[in-house]
Amino acid sequence: MSLSNCEAEQSTNERELCLGAHISISGSFAHAVSIAQSYGCKCMQIFTKNPRTWHAKYIEPSLAAAFHEACEHASHASFPVFAHGSYLANPASSKPAQIEKSIPSILTEIMRCERLHIPYLVLHCGHGQDESLSLASDRVISCLIEVYSHLQEHPDHDHCHPVMILLENGPGDANCVGSTFEELATILDGVSDLGFSKLIGVCFDTCHAHAAGYALSTESEVGSVCDEFFSVIEHQRLHLIHLNDAAHPCGSGRDRHLPPGEGLIGNPGFSALLHHPFLRNLPFICEVPIPDSKSGQALIHSVTELCMRKE
Repeated sequence: MSLSNCEAEQSTNERELCLGAHISISGSFAHAVSIAQSYGCKCMQIFTKNPRTWHAKYIEPSLAAAFHEACEHASHASFPVFAHGSYLANPASSKPAQIEKSIPSILTEIMRCERLHIPYLVLHCGHGQDESLSLASDRVISCLIEVYSHLQEHPDHDHCHPVMILLENGPGDANCVGSTFEELATILDGVSDLGFSKLIGVCFDTCHAHAAGYALSTESEVGSVCDEFFSVIEHQRLHLIHLNDAAHPCGSGRDRHLPPGEGLIGNPGFSALLHHPFLRNLPFICEVPIPDSKSGQALIHSVTELCMRKE
């Protein structure tokens, strides 16, 4: 799906819940679409490669074509697909060797998304090293500038399928960049005057926000957090919600996902998130282990049921 078509679908005021999950690409990219649909997903997220290695296996044209066809023939008029970037890339690092690996890694991920026609790549801002988070945020900005500079010059860059990087809020652990909304806003402001600024957006992770100290367990708390978020980040910058419950207390800085409603955020918080006027038309992705088809169907059904009632 193209970026423009996905945006048009998301802007619709009246539509059914766009809910999905992170799906394994074991088997093939196209098979992941079939798995997602068997769960009842209306969107999905994948890794385009192993996120814990630098190596990226070449995507054969036949595999890419089969994935394009599977997405086009999905049972829904629109089937938004998101990719999640490597866990190894650290654009905030002060270590030159790590930056030298992170820039080509992010570039490779973007180009893999181009080949697969995936319009969004979720990226962690990374961690600094016992120093000012302001300096680390500046390095994220510099890294993004380098990535898009190299992309424009790359002979295999596909201009017809632009990819937007979605910066994900962090969980507030030590030296983590992007754990506050102000830090994300600083990075967005740092690229605002550049030619690629429209290709930088935000992904909001509920577990990460909870871990970083943003309480989301009641309707009033959700309202306050959203007001704070949108006071520094424009509505149109937010493109995806990672809908994850939390195993650890608010402000713990510990990131462990649970299915929505099974952790410390709880059903009232997720009901408020799903019904919030600035969030309800966005895609929601659950990032929890799904051992089998029955579990996947139960996950999508339980969140859909929660959306249908107001806690």
